[in-house]
Amino acid sequence: GASAAGAYEIERSLRFNSGDTAYLNRTPSGAGNLKTWTVSFWAKISGLGVQNFPFSTGADSNNRVQFAIEDDYTLNFECKDSGSTQVHLVSNRLFRDPSAWYHFVVSVDTTQGTASNRVKIYVNGVQETSFSTETYPSEDADLQWNKAAAHYIGKRSYSSHYMDGYITEFHAVDGTALTHTSFGETNEDTGQWIPKGYGGSHGTNGFYLNFS
Repeated sequence: GASAAGAYEIERSLRFNSGDTAYLNRTPSGAGNLKTWTVSFWAKISGLGVQNFPFSTGADSNNRVQFAIEDDYTLNFECKDSGSTQVHLVSNRLFRDPSAWYHFVVSVDTTQGTASNRVKIYVNGVQETSFSTETYPSEDADLQWNKAAAHYIGKRSYSSHYMDGYITEFHAVDGTALTHTSFGETNEDTGQWIPKGYGGSHGTNGFYLNFS
């Protein structure tokens, strides 16, 4: 939860144990906005040295959206359509602290004129800008997220790779590209990045899970 100085407190998280092959999934009845969307969540990675998939969608390796902490501890966000790579961002920074809660925000708006503005990733209130692999989508590209297809939390969509850790405060926002400040803030007393309540719309295919 937040510190005593914070006004917002997370009460619960959901534990994913990869050995249980547990995950959540939802299939929207129709497509939402494929160009503009945001995913925000807090995660604690317990399984180190293995692939962890907090969220994903897509029928196979050639058609997918997936966010992963890889077995080499890098963050890997990848989107493909018909085998063509639309997005591929692999961080230089490593995420290997099993005691830490990380706040991840993936903000997508492919209508932007500047390529690097079409996908932004924020971690604990800071935009990730150092990547060993850095591919951005073409302008106005449609990505797989928000399609009328199965969307997963805690699993790679097309294979038996699962999450080992905890997830809470999962927001999927359809139709709006938001920044980290919509979901978190800096605690003035401690300087820590802490959660705050999101008061905006989640859009047509969006949703919010607090696991209370």
